Amino acid sequence: MRDGFTRWLRARRPDAVDLRVAPIGQPPTGLSSETLFVEVSWSTGTSSTPDHQSLVARLPPSGEGLFPVYDLASQGRVQSILAAAGLPAVAPLAVELDENWVGAPFLVMARVDGRVVRNDKPFLRTGWLAESSAAEQARLHSAFLDLLAAIHRVDLTTATFAFLPGAERVGTGTTLEGELDRWTRYLEWAAEGDAPAVFTDAVRWCGENLPDPEPPASLLWGDVQLGNILVGADMTIAAVLDFEMASIGPAELDLAWHLVLHQMTVDRCGGDLAGFPDRTATIDGYQARLGRSVADLRWFEVFAALRSGAIMVRAARLLARLGIDDSWLTAGNPTVTLLAELIAG
Repeated sequence: MRDGFTRWLRARRPDAVDLRVAPIGQPPTGLSSETLFVEVSWSTGTSSTPDHQSLVARLPPSGEGLFPVYDLASQGRVQSILAAAGLPAVAPLAVELDENWVGAPFLVMARVDGRVVRNDKPFLRTGWLAESSAAEQARLHSAFLDLLAAIHRVDLTTATFAFLPGAERVGTGTTLEGELDRWTRYLEWAAEGDAPAVFTDAVRWCGENLPDPEPPASLLWGDVQLGNILVGADMTIAAVLDFEMASIGPAELDLAWHLVLHQMTVDRCGGDLAGFPDRTATIDGYQARLGRSVADLRWFEVFAALRSGAIMVRAARLLARLGIDDSWLTAGNPTVTLLAELIAG
């Protein structure tokens, strides 16, 4: 990897003298795409002090991943659109589709300073966020809702979004039908024809209870969670990350994803942070920022639990191939339990 990035950078910067890449680093978190830290130094020949740049490279997973396709170019386009709209997304410096450099396509961005919420740990109980004051926690939560609503308020007519799932159905009132179909096909692929019954029940329930009329369409982040932002020392959001699940559809899709994932974290940790508002206040605060009321949240939360569970099914299948017991998928799995409860009402 280091050699490949060195050759790639030298080809892009032929005037750089003695360009060097430090040993490649990796962040401690990340479940899908590969993220690499690339530190570059070089001389311009006009100064005795070498120049330096900190980069982040994002690559598809090596081998099989959680998704059948990793479209880095589309992710980069979403980031560029959000950055142009004044949101804290990092516009890519380059999207390299030639796999000959490092063995895979990759997206390169400037590295942004910020703290990460470690969602691979019980972050509501341990770590810098849990140790922050209630006022600081409240400030971050408010900034998070500001960010989410700002993404959803991006004007769909100011940029070309045809590359995103759901864009082809905008104006037809059937974006949710398309989303349900897309994730039903994903579940079939992920489960390899053997999905637990609760997931097929959820697919049927969602099909029979589609919101009518469905809410208006927005640009969707996709994977809305605290683990996908970088947080500054003052609790502002320095960067929003991970758009591999981005699409076009009702903003409720993103809100419900956040509510469901966060509730499962609260249940796992035995309580929420003192500075975070409860569910009702969170929904009220989001609605005020979005400028409209949200609708049919039960349907959207069932669908969120279904999508989250489908990804877990894929993870379980991959682990099983490595000889790791996947009985956790149905035995006490919080997503399965929540999904069954939501369907039952």
